[in-house]
Amino acid sequence: MRLLSVAALAVAVLLPGSAQAATPAASVTKTYAATSEVIANPGRGFFAYTETHLGFFEPLAPAKSDRTLVYRHYYLDKYQAVDKISAADLALIGADFATARKAGVKLVLRFSYSSETDADAPKARALGHIAQLGPLLKANADVIFALQAGFIGQWGEWYYSKNFSSSPGVLTAQNWADRKAVLAALLAATAPTTLIQVRTPEYKRRLFPSMARIGIHNDCFLAGTDDYGTFTAPDDTKWLASSTTTLVGGETCDVSARSGWPNAGAEMARYHWTYLNPSFNEQVLASWGAAGRAEAARRLGYRVRLVKATLPAQARAGATVTARITLVNDGYAAPAQSRPVYLRLGSRAIRVATDPRTWEPGRAVTLTASFKAPARGAYRLSLSLPDTSPRLAATPAYAIRLANAGVWDAARGWNSLGSTLTVR
Repeated sequence: MRLLSVAALAVAVLLPGSAQAATPAASVTKTYAATSEVIANPGRGFFAYTETHLGFFEPLAPAKSDRTLVYRHYYLDKYQAVDKISAADLALIGADFATARKAGVKLVLRFSYSSETDADAPKARALGHIAQLGPLLKANADVIFALQAGFIGQWGEWYYSKNFSSSPGVLTAQNWADRKAVLAALLAATAPTTLIQVRTPEYKRRLFPSMARIGIHNDCFLAGTDDYGTFTAPDDTKWLASSTTTLVGGETCDVSARSGWPNAGAEMARYHWTYLNPSFNEQVLASWGAAGRAEAARRLGYRVRLVKATLPAQARAGATVTARITLVNDGYAAPAQSRPVYLRLGSRAIRVATDPRTWEPGRAVTLTASFKAPARGAYRLSLSLPDTSPRLAATPAYAIRLANAGVWDAARGWNSLGSTLTVR
């Protein structure tokens, strides 16, 4: 990939037989039509739910084409009383990662010991299992969207726990220290780019308050008055609403006075939700109606669209030209993972200085790219936002598609700007 450096220029062209030069436009301003289509962009939206037990393993099956996230829950019940995870079982998990990569999806992961009881593993054993999983988690960080903390309690939700609490909801100083050790082990066992989610704001507030990559998985969204214990302090909701870079995802769990649409949509916007379980709770989701479900499908996570662009149209080779592109995010959240942004001139790529994680909902963002015009020729202009991983960067399924009509090049994963730069 050839990176070019960058500003604007006008070219005068003398027409044969004319006494005066005619000046072709040095630049052109384009506006772009939005689309209402649900877009299967990476790392956002309704997920596909899957689970398996290492005692009777069911391999990951390819996801539906309209799901870019797959929730994958691994039950380690086979290892609740066993220190070492077998190489064969680690290989099964590794094969799932390969399946996800081939299918063009990313995974939201959780590991726990039981869905039936509070029988988790003692701290030392749990820490050992995390360390054994670490090489797999780091080697496959490109297809891991988020790792929910898990390991503690029934379903890995950190509540009903045999080894990490005195009784449900009652935690001693030692319980807090043990839980922090598990979370620290997960941070150490994963790549620095892997997002970790804990069950409630209190866990982040008490354990690692300044760790940016720790987010929240709310598994009782809209239930009761406090999401059934998710919000344990009066300021939890204010903090979550203001923390626009915190990854939020999860599921609903019960009907309440708050769970209908449009309040559900308003709260997803307020707490910048990125992903949601489309299967649970069925009563809650059914109450949203087709229109509410469709809006959630469109707006969960980011939904970035082109508004307008001022683009160079004519230039001499070597002259400095500038492109300015305005985008707006109509989703509930900014993109959760870092990725590069390129202005493309045909096959040439110019890196744009921006971080999509800062593209907050409702805020217009103007990208500026200045570069020297290349050799003579006609160059179609596009914008591309590929995955940051070299293994995935050339795969269109992992690139961001903008929410505009007629711009997406599915074969290359680029967004056409509908303009050509002619260099003379």
